[in-house]
Amino acid sequence: MESEFVITIDGPAGSGKSTIAKKLADKIGFLYLDTGAMYRSVAYISIEYNRDPVEVASNLDFEILESKNGDKFIANGTDVTSKIRTHEIDDKVSKISSIREVRKHLVKIQRKFAKNKKIVIEGRDTGTVVFPDADLKFYLDASIEIRAKRRYNQKNEKKLTNDSFSLEKIKNKIKKRDNSDKNREWGALKKPDDAYVIDTTSLSKKEVLKEILSYLAEYEY
Repeated sequence: MESEFVITIDGPAGSGKSTIAKKLADKIGFLYLDTGAMYRSVAYISIEYNRDPVEVASNLDFEILESKNGDKFIANGTDVTSKIRTHEIDDKVSKISSIREVRKHLVKIQRKFAKNKKIVIEGRDTGTVVFPDADLKFYLDASIEIRAKRRYNQKNEKKLTNDSFSLEKIKNKIKKRDNSDKNREWGALKKPDDAYVIDTTSLSKKEVLKEILSYLAEYEY
């Protein structure tokens, strides 16, 4: 049986956690789990098929497949990679992810996914709720201006921006999401007390990864 080693990376939207988590997992040969993609998948299926989010979460079959064009997110047998990154899902996912029963079902799936594995898992409550006893925890943050610019550039690269989604509007949406994430009753976004905090505002991806690896060097995994 493979020994378990869990690394959690939490942080707000645009802090760089998804990119860094994936790069770290690839670098050290760990599995990678994007919990945000799971919540987005529940939101997409609920909207697309007019289903109850709790029922969707309780029966979610989720997997991440590697491909030469990047990871593919498969929910209930369907490739939802591009479908879960739309403006519509952006607007709905925070509300759906605040539903306690949805979070309870997905946390159970996340823990099962990581059991007896070496894994990098990222999200908003992975180090506080999902894996409070994780081997190593990180919390990434950045200024609201930088986070909005990163999110705008991501959407621009995927051709998801238009005149109605300016940088300022994305900034306002992130502020709203921050407020929702930090104040929800269960699974709120907050820094784990035992996490290493990294401000990524003025750091490159390479610099952030280097700092994380310097902390990891002290551990046997």
